Amino acid sequence: MDHNLHRTILLAGIILWLACAKQMPPPGGPVDTIPPEIVRSIPAPGETNVPTRTKVEITFSEAMQHKSVENAIFIAPWPSERVWFRWSRKKLTIQFGDTLKENRTYVVTIGAKASDLRNNQMKESFSLAFSTGDHIDEGEIRGAVYGAMGLEGTLVCAYALQESNDVDPSRLLADYYTQTSQNGRYQLRHVAPGRYRLFAIRDRDANRKYSRGIDELGIPTRDVELTSEKLSIGDINFQIFIEDTIPPALKSVYALHSTAIVVRFSETLREFDEYQPEKYFDIALAKDSIQKLSIRYCYQNRFDPATVVLTTAPQRPEPYVLSVSHLFDLAGLAVDSTQNRLEFTGNVVPDTIRPTIVFRSIADGATNIQLKPEIRFGFSEPIDPATFERSLSLRERDSLFVSGKFQWNNPADVIFQVDNVLRSAWEYEMHLEIDSVQDLAGNRLADSLAQICFRTINQDTLSAIAGTVIDESPNAAGKIYMTAKSERNTYQLVLGGPGEYHFQDILPGIYIITGFRDADSNGVYSYGQIMPFRPAERFFYYPDSIKVRSRWPNIGNDILLK
Repeated sequence: MDHNLHRTILLAGIILWLACAKQMPPPGGPVDTIPPEIVRSIPAPGETNVPTRTKVEITFSEAMQHKSVENAIFIAPWPSERVWFRWSRKKLTIQFGDTLKENRTYVVTIGAKASDLRNNQMKESFSLAFSTGDHIDEGEIRGAVYGAMGLEGTLVCAYALQESNDVDPSRLLADYYTQTSQNGRYQLRHVAPGRYRLFAIRDRDANRKYSRGIDELGIPTRDVELTSEKLSIGDINFQIFIEDTIPPALKSVYALHSTAIVVRFSETLREFDEYQPEKYFDIALAKDSIQKLSIRYCYQNRFDPATVVLTTAPQRPEPYVLSVSHLFDLAGLAVDSTQNRLEFTGNVVPDTIRPTIVFRSIADGATNIQLKPEIRFGFSEPIDPATFERSLSLRERDSLFVSGKFQWNNPADVIFQVDNVLRSAWEYEMHLEIDSVQDLAGNRLADSLAQICFRTINQDTLSAIAGTVIDESPNAAGKIYMTAKSERNTYQLVLGGPGEYHFQDILPGIYIITGFRDADSNGVYSYGQIMPFRPAERFFYYPDSIKVRSRWPNIGNDILLK
């Protein structure tokens, strides 16, 4: 055969083969989304009289990411200083550097974050319990971790309490570990009888201890005691948070004008009694601490809670020293005593700045306004209350005026509360005589918006959620704060104690109800403290979402506060 012809035939064959190859379906089949499982273990689950020189073998349903499995393994009690992991395809062998103790139950837990080669995680944690004695400990602790999204893999750690009640999870390894499943639930199994303190830790640095400033933490509402008569305890739940370990500090002080001082802190402050400014603030001449500058008004900026404004007597153009005390951040930490004093220079320039409206709760043109609204205004500085109250009016579209009362939270923050329920699906007009509103120095309001029109909600679209809050602890104290939240709307209630609750006049939707009992009466949820130990306040998440339809109140949603 001619050499050139042979080459031509060969080239044509290659082209034909490549063309056929392009028509073949892609290899590999469907993407693997099946979570891996453990199909076999040695010793077998629940096996007793296991030799003290045994090795543990775990066989998975598929090949695994070795590191993800090894990082998710917890052994209780920890058997020796050295532990080796050896892999052979799907099988993991765990070898200990010392013999196991006699007559002891061991629990090998593989957390839910163990992943296969496709990054599929296990559905839930796996626990293998075996004993070198003739019985298996059967204690069990269950619960859930609540907080931000992505709670799967959060560590739940149980520490045995001995003579001392002090447990520091930042220094000690726990006696028992497990990890939460994708829905935040956990189960510690095969726990020996005894008293335990549990913590939930989002272990970001994977050291199996609590690292302040790195890990999120959940503190329990109580300790747990397992006995031979009560080997199973549930509803040990946590709310995780970032622990604030840095006290607030005085950041800056400056005189806005001759009778106002702006004080800024490094973080948001807890609300305080603004009618007693001398309890928290002291201003004296730098050259003579006996000569004080009196404070007339004091208020926390509700829209920037790290800022406090002081209205003072006329200042001198001299250096002053401001000192603060008895102020706390939201975590309850007092202002740092080494950063609670700052010097500033007095200002003799009179106040010529015109005040502005920095916040209003109802926008012009708003719809679906509640039938008994609290209409709130916030100002850039203290306002003369009398001038504002004379200048504000609310009326229906047919000019019928609506009566109401004014509640001043501070000189720059006021709420207008209507006396009676407004008409359903009705138009209202709020009018403010701009030129008549003045600050304490007589400067008139700078805003141009003199009128706010809004429409109330249609009563026929509203509904309600009702039920009863029951507290298992008869001697508990504190108000009960409740929230009903849907995708678009949030409603809040405060109960004086256990009893009936009603979320009235709410829009249709699917709601989640949460709440807590305010044992320390500070108005916010307290997450607790590690050392000295202070439990978190008790809280609840209603177990089911509640569907609310127009004119069909959803009742009988009883809540048990454990």
